[in-house]
Amino acid sequence: MKLQQLKYFNALCRLKSFSKVASTFKVSQPTVSYAIKSLEEDLGVQLFLRNQSHTDVSLTKEGELFKKYSLNALQQLDMGITAVKNAHDGRIKIGLTAALSRFFDLTKHISSLEEIFGTEIGLLEDGSKEITKKIISNKLDIALFGTSKEVFSSQHDLKKIATFPFKLAVPKKHPLSKESHVHLSQLEHEKFILFNEHFIHNEVFWKFMNSYGIIPNILAEVSDIQGFENFIQQKNTIGLLVDFLKLDGIQLIDLDEPEPVQFYLYLAKQKNGKVTDEAFNEMELYIKNQMYALKN
Repeated sequence: MKLQQLKYFNALCRLKSFSKVASTFKVSQPTVSYAIKSLEEDLGVQLFLRNQSHTDVSLTKEGELFKKYSLNALQQLDMGITAVKNAHDGRIKIGLTAALSRFFDLTKHISSLEEIFGTEIGLLEDGSKEITKKIISNKLDIALFGTSKEVFSSQHDLKKIATFPFKLAVPKKHPLSKESHVHLSQLEHEKFILFNEHFIHNEVFWKFMNSYGIIPNILAEVSDIQGFENFIQQKNTIGLLVDFLKLDGIQLIDLDEPEPVQFYLYLAKQKNGKVTDEAFNEMELYIKNQMYALKN
């Protein structure tokens, strides 16, 4: 069995066309057909059902079974290649989700972080999904990310840095500011400021709105905490905010929900990677101290 056979196989599973696979790899269609046929002979089973012209392609039961393992094999190989390449790079690559960086700017802490890791660091800011992909594929050594769900991994060391509730943010002059708690069903006629799709807040907001069948009146979508705070105060509107920042002009009100959604802040590193357990623990303590300073 050859690596190229697995690549053709996975591409054919996805594209369902011999000609498209051939075009993707810039080879002839007979080359792909021969490779797949050889793979089937090696395994002693038929992986695909196809018509005479190979224009109608579908997986057999055995093909479906093999697909799970072949895709994982290629992913593991890619991870291994990346890990070997990264081993020669002395820098520690740190990932931070774009949404979180608006609240906690790691660029202001480079000197402290390089002291913790004892080497030069590289910072990457991206969407939460991309940061997750990169830490899974060994393209990052360590990552700080937020999620609305608890995370578990057998491939990474994880530390839950903190758990924060989502609360309703209102200006102090808003009538709701006098309430100790509110139910989201009460807010149908309010105007909202919403963080954009790169933020966990956005996902949680729409989850709440959809659960109550509310079509919200969204005044604006913003990409940073300063814009959020300005709109809240100047337009006397409301929004969802994680309760770990102290903002002078905004009152945070508890959400009276039967199943409250939490914001989980995680620190993750590669198991047996370049980041030592000692540095991982120091990083955890450093971030916790910084979060405490932000809160107070």
